[in-house]
Amino acid sequence: MKFKIVSIAIFLFSMITFSQKKELKPFTEFLKNKNLPTAKEYILDQYKTKDIVIISERDHRDITQYELYTEVITDPKFTGNVYTEVGSWNNYKKINSFLLNAKLSDKEREQELLSIFRDLDYTVLWEKYNYYFLLNTIFLANKTRKDKDKILLFPLDLEFDWKNIECNSQYKMFDDYAENSTIDRNIIMGKNFIRFFEYAKTRNPERKKALVIENTYHGYIRIPKFLPLPNQPDIYSTAEYIYKTYPQITTNIYINYFTQDFHNGLSNNGIFDAAFQSVGKDNVGFDLKNSPFGNAPFDLYNFGGDYEKVKFDYIFDGMVFYKPVSEMKFVLGIPNVYPPTLEKQFYERKAITDGISYSESLQQNKELLKEINSKKESKLPDSIIHKINLQINYWLK
Repeated sequence: MKFKIVSIAIFLFSMITFSQKKELKPFTEFLKNKNLPTAKEYILDQYKTKDIVIISERDHRDITQYELYTEVITDPKFTGNVYTEVGSWNNYKKINSFLLNAKLSDKEREQELLSIFRDLDYTVLWEKYNYYFLLNTIFLANKTRKDKDKILLFPLDLEFDWKNIECNSQYKMFDDYAENSTIDRNIIMGKNFIRFFEYAKTRNPERKKALVIENTYHGYIRIPKFLPLPNQPDIYSTAEYIYKTYPQITTNIYINYFTQDFHNGLSNNGIFDAAFQSVGKDNVGFDLKNSPFGNAPFDLYNFGGDYEKVKFDYIFDGMVFYKPVSEMKFVLGIPNVYPPTLEKQFYERKAITDGISYSESLQQNKELLKEINSKKESKLPDSIIHKINLQINYWLK
C-alpha cells in the first residue's frame, strides 16, 4: 500500500513538472540545484565582504518582513546598527536613549515607546505596528547585552518637530516641501545616513556595520541613466546616494513583492513566485548576478531613469524570498498611544494637519482615534489573492 501511495505521489509530481511552462524551467532548476542559505543567513553573509546592506522594504504595513529583519539584527553575528527611512532624523537621541536604558521597567518601557511614536515624524501618527515591534525587539535584545554590543537605531527622514508647528499654514508649508521635493528628500536621507554611519563607527568601532531599511525605490542602488540627458547628476534614491559615496562596501537586497502595485499583480507576471512554489521554498536568499532572476526584466515601482532597459541584477545585488506575499500580515494601530490624558493633543494635531477647528476635529476624528489606539491585523483582499494565484498557476499548468 505504501509503495502505491509513493508511486502515485511521484507520478503526480512528474505530471506537474512536465506540465509547467518551459520558460519556468531555468528558474526552478536554479532553485533546485543551488544549496541556498535562508534569507537570514544570506543577509548576514553579505557582511563578510560589505559594511552596508540596504533592504528594499516591501509594503510599509507588512510585519512578516520585520520578523526577518529583527532575526538578522539580534543575531550575535550582526555587528552593526540600524538605519530606517521611517522617523525624523532629529529623534535619534530620544530613540537611542530609550534603546540603551536597561533600567526601564516594563511599564516605563511602554510609556517611552509610546512617547517616541507620538513625535516620530510629521504625521499625526505613524500607525504601522512593525516599527513599534522593531524598536521593542532591539530594546529587549540590548537589555541583556554589554554596552559594546548594544544596537543603535538612526531614523533618516526629514527633520520635524511638532513643538514648532502651531497652525495649518506652517504645517502646509512643510508638507508642500516634502511632497514636491522627492529627489531632495532622498538626498537628505542619504546625507543623514552618512553622518550617522560615520558617527556610529567612531562611537563604537566594534559595531561599524549597517542595516538600512528603505522602502521600494528608495532602496535601489543603481538608477539607469535618464535619456536624453544621461549625464545629468541627479540622485533618485537614498540607496543610490549611499552607494555612490561608499561603492566598495555597499550592497542591496530585494525582498519578494508585487510589481507596480497590488492590482498589477506579481513581478514578471508571477514567474518568480511560481518557481518558488514549484520547488517548495519560501525562505532563501541568493546573488542575482548569473541567475535567471537577475536576468529578468525589471518591472517594480520606479521613479526617474529608463528602467525598461535594465534587468533585476542592475538594480539589486541580491534577493531574498521570505514567505509568499499572500502571507503578508498588515498590522496597524499602536495600543493606547493616545490615552485619555493625551486625546486633546491628538485632536489639536489633526486640526492643524487638516486645516479645521478644534471642535471640528473633535467631531470628525473620534473613530480614527479609536482605530489608531488599537492594533488590527489584516491580509490582502481575496480579489488580489485570486489574481496572484492565477498568475502563478499560469506557469504551473
